Amino acid sequence: MKYPIRASGAESRVHLNSRRYRCGIELKEALLATCFLAGSLTAAADPGVTQGVPLRNQNPFLQIFGLPPFQSAALTAGSALDYRVSFDIVNHAELGANMLEDISIDGESHFLTLSLRRGMTDRFELGLDIPFVGHAGGFLDNAIESWHDLLGLSNSKRRGPDNQLGIRYSNAGLARYELNSAVFGIGDIQLTAAMPLRRADYSDPFSAAIRSSIKIPTGAADELRGSGAADLSLGLYASDRYTVWQRDFAVSAFAGMLFLGDGDVLPDLQRSTVPYGGVAASWWISERFGVSAQLQAEGPYFDSDVDELGGYSAQLAAGFDLRLRKPGMSLHFSITEDIAAGTTTTPDFGVHLSIRRAGRN
Repeated sequence: MKYPIRASGAESRVHLNSRRYRCGIELKEALLATCFLAGSLTAAADPGVTQGVPLRNQNPFLQIFGLPPFQSAALTAGSALDYRVSFDIVNHAELGANMLEDISIDGESHFLTLSLRRGMTDRFELGLDIPFVGHAGGFLDNAIESWHDLLGLSNSKRRGPDNQLGIRYSNAGLARYELNSAVFGIGDIQLTAAMPLRRADYSDPFSAAIRSSIKIPTGAADELRGSGAADLSLGLYASDRYTVWQRDFAVSAFAGMLFLGDGDVLPDLQRSTVPYGGVAASWWISERFGVSAQLQAEGPYFDSDVDELGGYSAQLAAGFDLRLRKPGMSLHFSITEDIAAGTTTTPDFGVHLSIRRAGRN
């Protein structure tokens, strides 16, 4: 069966053999193992402002666009290289319908992302984000239901078969998109740039910067690994640091606008601009261990009356940071939740794991 994703009536066949997806999972596991081995063999990053969890809205229909990951106002030092390898597992359980529209998002999305930031001069930073994106049935449904029961959260949308992939959207009875076979491959690459407005120093830790990004359409739109168009973002970032009970307490915040190109996924519903913003805080309980929380939100990406596609997004992440023994190396783990279940486009549940080496001259 073919499923149209263009208003003009052009159609795209959703098909991928599961062997390629399994190879992708093995590649991710190998890369993660290599990164964690490198970090654990050498084991404390310099204290400073929180970098924030590099999360994006990973709703399958929205992660295809060029929303930049959460970052701080602290730029990579001139001529230094900052890198991070991130792995995200995002579990979906979304249902929405009205008189015309019907949407169902079930399954899991997996993201492996390599992020590089290079200080070109003291006042200019360039970066690159290379994502690998997979959608599959997953394995976390039962565990998440138990987790929600423990916290007293709703499982009302988790009534279907466990660990199966099914991403569908229809309008006026016409199937506009459907994906039910596992896929894996490169997503849309982002190029980033940043300039400082104010740098922190020993007397005042406040910093501010302008960050921008351009997303290149390198991922397949018919497999929800890309949008099929270039996007541009521009945002203002600020970071500060305080002392709470003689321990570092760092805060970062940002706000900006995302300008969307004419994509290939539900193009007649896609908006042209999306506002975004967020705030993050971390408190270092000890020299090497800190706890963090982060809240971020975006406006609607699509003109749709079902919240699961056309609503705003609000996502909460909570976790911890661990400074490893090698200077500049750190590990981050967090869990993300939709804080307004049933009224936003935010995925139901996610897990983030990343290792980072802070840029050093």
